[in-house]
Amino acid sequence: MKSKWEQELEEHRDKRRQDIILAAQELFLEKDLPGVTMKDIGRQLGISRVTLYKYYNSIDELAFEVQMKVLDDLFRFVDSHIVGERADEKMQNLLLAWQDFTQTRPSHLRFIGLFDHYYREKYPTLELEEKYRIFIKNIFPSPFQLIKEGIQDGSIRPDLHPAKTSAMIANTMMSMTQRMASRGNILRAEQEIDPDEMMRQLINMIMAYLKPEVSSI
Repeated sequence: MKSKWEQELEEHRDKRRQDIILAAQELFLEKDLPGVTMKDIGRQLGISRVTLYKYYNSIDELAFEVQMKVLDDLFRFVDSHIVGERADEKMQNLLLAWQDFTQTRPSHLRFIGLFDHYYREKYPTLELEEKYRIFIKNIFPSPFQLIKEGIQDGSIRPDLHPAKTSAMIANTMMSMTQRMASRGNILRAEQEIDPDEMMRQLINMIMAYLKPEVSSI
């Protein structure tokens, strides 16, 4: 059993890690990933690089920590909105929650876009690659489970491959929400359509794709 002093020390370290991640996210969004150094983050927090390196070994490791935090925030939020009697209703509420998250926390989606672009060809180390792949595999199983559930309850078409379809849905939503978070106002002016309306149309298209065919017999 941990002593009170050990608990307080652990809580202090956890808070410091969260402070570092939040400061890094802010700087990454302000300067882009290549423009931020460990020295910048230390200066932002008023701590030395020596102290910062006690928590994170490199700017890449910190960028991955920020990415995993914002994805965890996103998927925890959408998972909390999975309500309904049938799987198709739950899926629609999940997608609507994703749209709502984009509206309320667009900086999260903008960072995901920066991360995807910066690490578009390869990951910096095998260790970070493996850690991130495990994280991604476990973080968002909901669409996969809902498709399987919907096939069973008859609310989703039975010919779909749950894993492939859930990956398609997640990547399509991620791409659209990143674009809306980064360029929504510009697109509003250029294309004369409300970004929220575009998101609703995409959600309707996904739900129409999942809908089982009605037999004419």
